[in-house]
Amino acid sequence: MALVKELTILFASYKLEELEQYFADDIVWNLVGDEPITGKENFIKALEEMQDNKAVELNIQNVMSHGKVASMYGEMTLSDGSRFKFSDFYTFKSAGSNTIQSITSFVIQLQA
Repeated sequence: MALVKELTILFASYKLEELEQYFADDIVWNLVGDEPITGKENFIKALEEMQDNKAVELNIQNVMSHGKVASMYGEMTLSDGSRFKFSDFYTFKSAGSNTIQSITSFVIQLQA
């Protein structure tokens, strides 16, 4: 569970060089409502496009893991003031592995 918290913090702060080591070459990011992003290079490119709006506040409310899957739920405020509730579901290559095979993300923007 500590790894999922660490990954969430790295994602929120867009520390891409640190994150990249955890991605499988064929990683798939299913950002619900958008087309899936497939492959490490495309995933990093998508994150680079988002990195100007970093989280200034992050509250991780719940983390669960079992075997090769993990999930987390939280809330964040971005540098532009927008607020979101989000949940990420991770699938790792195997139980005990730090290599992320896929992530499914649900993101809901909150009203001001």
